[in-house]
Amino acid sequence: MVREQKLILLLVAVLTALAALCMVLRTRSFQTAHLGSGEPVWRVTYDVDVPEPKGVRLYVAVPNSTPHCRVFRESFSHHGLWMDMVKGKSTRAREVVVVPLAAAERGRFSANFDVQVSKDKQWKVPAANVSLTSEELSHYLREESSIRFSAPAVSTVLARLTTAAQSKTDLLERIFDYCLDDIIDSRAEGPANAAGVLEQRRGTRLGKARAMIALGRAAKIPARLVSGFALEAQAVPQVHVWVEVWVKKSWRAYDPVNGYRGALPPHILPVRYDGSQIVRNSINEGIRTQFSVRRVVPDLMVSSSAARGWLTVGDLTRLVPGMQGTIGLVLLLPVAALVTTLFRSLIGVRTYGTFAPSLIAMSFVQADWRTGAVVFFVVLGIGVLARLLLNRLKLLMVARLGVILTLTVASMAVAVSVLDYLGLAPTASAALLPMVILTMLVERFNITAEEDGYREAGAVFSGTLLVAACCLLVLRMEPLRRLVLVYPETLLIVVAALLLLGRYSGYRVTELWRFRDLAVTRAEERA
Repeated sequence: MVREQKLILLLVAVLTALAALCMVLRTRSFQTAHLGSGEPVWRVTYDVDVPEPKGVRLYVAVPNSTPHCRVFRESFSHHGLWMDMVKGKSTRAREVVVVPLAAAERGRFSANFDVQVSKDKQWKVPAANVSLTSEELSHYLREESSIRFSAPAVSTVLARLTTAAQSKTDLLERIFDYCLDDIIDSRAEGPANAAGVLEQRRGTRLGKARAMIALGRAAKIPARLVSGFALEAQAVPQVHVWVEVWVKKSWRAYDPVNGYRGALPPHILPVRYDGSQIVRNSINEGIRTQFSVRRVVPDLMVSSSAARGWLTVGDLTRLVPGMQGTIGLVLLLPVAALVTTLFRSLIGVRTYGTFAPSLIAMSFVQADWRTGAVVFFVVLGIGVLARLLLNRLKLLMVARLGVILTLTVASMAVAVSVLDYLGLAPTASAALLPMVILTMLVERFNITAEEDGYREAGAVFSGTLLVAACCLLVLRMEPLRRLVLVYPETLLIVVAALLLLGRYSGYRVTELWRFRDLAVTRAEERA
């Protein structure tokens, strides 16, 4: 026993020292990279105020990394609102959908995106499309209300440019030159639709871009409007718009206002593809949107752009923000397991297994707790009732679990549909919970009830929910999630703490409470 205790203490000391050493080395590598790189970091901020959120649906475009601009961090805040991340079918770009919570009187949505800029192509970005599907091709050749390429003015200009063009590539260059040189940039005073711009040969920056898209689509060249920001010092940042054209199995950027041909400067950050509005809404009244672009001091959580080879494998901050959020959540699961161990070993709270509270908490991280709780208890109640009815059939465990799983899925679908009908469920994903966890929870609840009674089963179930709530608080700690993402070696400290708790054999807090009468009796006897 003494030998095992010494071995545990030695392992704890080694793990703690190794974690501290790795964190120091990683911090020094970050500092060296920042001192030598000189690459600026910019913060792009959205601030959307929704005075009356009822019936409002916001579509918020998310910045996209380029070989020159790396979006390495993003954070969202949504008071009185619920958000969900989706991916566009045609653009294949991420977008945030924001809807109001039930009974919310005011909504506020804000987002921060930290972007590292480099003049050299040092960062890898997701592979670009090598081909367009028939659906995408049709999408980028379609006619819109502001891009009517069937208008007479479009046909007239295109016919004149086509006569002198020797190929489709040459035609594209002539279209760009015409929009750049022959159409006057009248800022906010001219027309903003393609037909009006080509008729008057003047228009806004958005209008000039739409005119080029209309001419391109009329010539059967897929084209789309792209909007974003210039990462530079500016008092009031303006949305920058340009055109991307599908040529030789790749998208090429053309700016008919500033004259950029084929590519944009490194500091231009694309945000929305196939649109000019960074934040679109379903009402367009009373909603105030503000943007800001400012340079910030890089911190130690910015990964080194100079690192190469296998050394970058241990740097999780190099991942895209969406992947960072997922990996950060997964890395917090051991911390949630540590919380469960603390409750079980030191406090004496009983739960259905070690991982059930952590997994239940994980399912609520991306869900609205109110709608999620309704679905959780409704489905759990139906599952328990079904289990009681199935006891009379004397089924085998596998078949019984299959029936309970089926009823769990069906009742969850009905619960989500009812909440959506009543306007209480923001999105379907806000109320979805792991099927297997609920099924096994129903099974273990009924087994405990049969063996020890419903009072005991309810006590264990209450303990499971209590620990799950504490785990949820841990999983939602953004600073802690960022810490384990930047310093994944902190998990060694978690392992060391688990080893110490694994050797604890003293009294638990609940035992002190349960046997308090015995302690009083012994004290009286001694007296």
